[in-house]
Amino acid sequence: MVTLATTEGARDEHIVVPMPGSSVNTARLCFDDGLEQFTVRSDDTLTDLLDASFGTPLPTVWADGANVHIGYPIGSRLLNRSRPSTLALNPTVPWALDVHGGAQKLDADLTGVDVRSVTFHSGVAGVRLVLDRPPQNRVIRLTSVRDLRIERPADVPVRLEAAKGVTKVRLDDRWFGAVGNGLTQATHDSDAPGYRLVIAGGADTVTVEAT
Repeated sequence: MVTLATTEGARDEHIVVPMPGSSVNTARLCFDDGLEQFTVRSDDTLTDLLDASFGTPLPTVWADGANVHIGYPIGSRLLNRSRPSTLALNPTVPWALDVHGGAQKLDADLTGVDVRSVTFHSGVAGVRLVLDRPPQNRVIRLTSVRDLRIERPADVPVRLEAAKGVTKVRLDDRWFGAVGNGLTQATHDSDAPGYRLVIAGGADTVTVEAT
């Protein structure tokens, strides 16, 4: 059984967000109350905007055009997950990702997706992002980080801008064990479009490598 997301919200194990009737400039996926144990993939066979399969506890999903919100009831993130949740994104439209309330155990392979922006408004732990070549420079913003891995094509530059102390940072073949007052470094010099990785708080174990 498939349930369609509406502006009023829907709650089920399998939820689909239909493709809006009008053209989409940017689709936005917003986790309003954090996330835990999520797998996100692009699916070029998908005709809908988004196809989601959730483990319990179930969130509420609502959509207004290409703006999709996923929210969990208060306290539900403390409960054990029956299985990881999976999201399939339609790669024919650009996407922006916003996460409020923290993120744990997120595996997002966004190969083939034009990722306009990624913003984590609270701390993250155990996050893997696989990114493709961007058509323009893009920004990934985080507050505090523990165990972040970013993979992208080798010729795509990534510039790390960490405002506070960092430990165990690897940018391709460059290693930084512990830096106390922030760190600004790029994987390599290039005029090609790339990613700015902006970390406002502390960072422990950050890896940027080529796919």
